[in-house]
Amino acid sequence: MKVLFTSDLHGETRLYHELLDLMQTEFAEILILGGDLLPSFAPSKRYEDMIPNQKIFVAQFLLPFFKTLIEKTLARLIFLIPGNWDLGYPCLFRNPMENMVDLSQKGYRLPSGYELIGYFFVPPTPFRPKTYEKMDDRESPWPPQKNPSYIRLAEQDNQLTTIDPYVYLKQGGTIEEDLQRLPRPTDLKKIIYVMHSPPYGTRLDSIQGGHHVGSKAIKTFVEKSQPLLTLHGHIHESPEVSGSFFDKIGETISVNPGQFTSTSRDSYELHAVTFELERIEETLSHTCL
Repeated sequence: MKVLFTSDLHGETRLYHELLDLMQTEFAEILILGGDLLPSFAPSKRYEDMIPNQKIFVAQFLLPFFKTLIEKTLARLIFLIPGNWDLGYPCLFRNPMENMVDLSQKGYRLPSGYELIGYFFVPPTPFRPKTYEKMDDRESPWPPQKNPSYIRLAEQDNQLTTIDPYVYLKQGGTIEEDLQRLPRPTDLKKIIYVMHSPPYGTRLDSIQGGHHVGSKAIKTFVEKSQPLLTLHGHIHESPEVSGSFFDKIGETISVNPGQFTSTSRDSYELHAVTFELERIEETLSHTCL
């Protein structure tokens, strides 16, 4: 079964059109999107307009796009998680599409026995939206925060509320705690985790300067559980900085395709990976690298 995975399209319609073309040429049967699907900034650049703008994008472009993709390709299932900028993500599922699956801390078992489990929280970033951020664990340091920051007030509301990020994050749980509450897979040799944050200290979480900004809790989780495959995004430039879009943590293959870092905004080239589910290591291929 052919799978296509990409992440961090950030509402760029030209990348979505490239995705449709790639799904057709690769004859992919499953599409997995690893978060940051929606526009990060409204045309006004006002944070207050972020959620209304994302809702417009979902209604006018993304849902019709998914319907077209199902009609024009071999894909029968689209798996999604939000990213840290996707504050309007819940509106995608107000009127659920039959072929669209929310993996947000949920699992899905394919008829072949392969399972997908999603996790979307990321360690604290320097950015203002905090709804999908959590402390990695109780000890890991944070980057400096921008105060005030914002969270979505309610899933059915357009409003953001201002917060002190230090107080907000310290009062919440941790990624380390969340990972222990994820659904238990039936067979780790057939499990794929879709996680927006990459694991810390790998080829998948390098920013300019070579610093690592991924999740230590996710790295430990993968080291201990040794799933078949983990799919990540969040750090767009990592493959360019590290020189690789995949890494191995023990026997686990971990992937971050990155996104639109080397090409100009006038000539996008979608960063994505494809693979055969039954032969991942032998068939794993990147669209650009």
